[in-house]
Amino acid sequence: MRKAFPLLTILAVLFATSASAADGFPKSIAGFTLGEPVERYGQYCRMEQSVPVSDAPFLSEVLIKPDALPGVRGGSLAFGNCRNQGSLVRVKLKFNDRGKGFFDKLYDRYENAFGKPDKYLGDAFKNVIAWLWLFRNDKGEQISLVLMWSRDKEVRPGVSIKMTHRTLMDAEYECYMERFGDGPSGSGKSAIRSLDTYVPR
Repeated sequence: MRKAFPLLTILAVLFATSASAADGFPKSIAGFTLGEPVERYGQYCRMEQSVPVSDAPFLSEVLIKPDALPGVRGGSLAFGNCRNQGSLVRVKLKFNDRGKGFFDKLYDRYENAFGKPDKYLGDAFKNVIAWLWLFRNDKGEQISLVLMWSRDKEVRPGVSIKMTHRTLMDAEYECYMERFGDGPSGSGKSAIRSLDTYVPR
């Protein structure tokens, strides 16, 4: 029975704010609500260490402190830095329990709450198993939810969740492109002189 307590605690935290899902459009997970000012969650992370996301510079990201949430070993909060500066756009959570059994329990809860997933994102060999749910409200806003288990050391090993407000993310991207195009001024592109440079030796 002692083993069940941590799992029940984790599930209680994850679904504590799921009442908003009653209308088929969940926006919150583990106490984090997409679209809200990220500063509200300063106790969970070190805001002064936020950095732009390397492949999505229209977002900034800050790491969640280890053990800031029960059963969670880490993760990140990504927020807008262009049109809706400081608005929470994405939540990533990684769990202490990396087992497939924990993943299966979460999957069952998700399927019970949201129905069958919309798409399978994992690989054919099941080294990475990832399921995607998509939600849309009557305003046309879209949120995605990805539940993943991985035994690949290079692909976020263990159990993780990623929840993204896609509409807010698209707005940040469009704002960035309007301001900077392919990149900020001064970040000019250079041409490759020889492909030989990029062939391992």
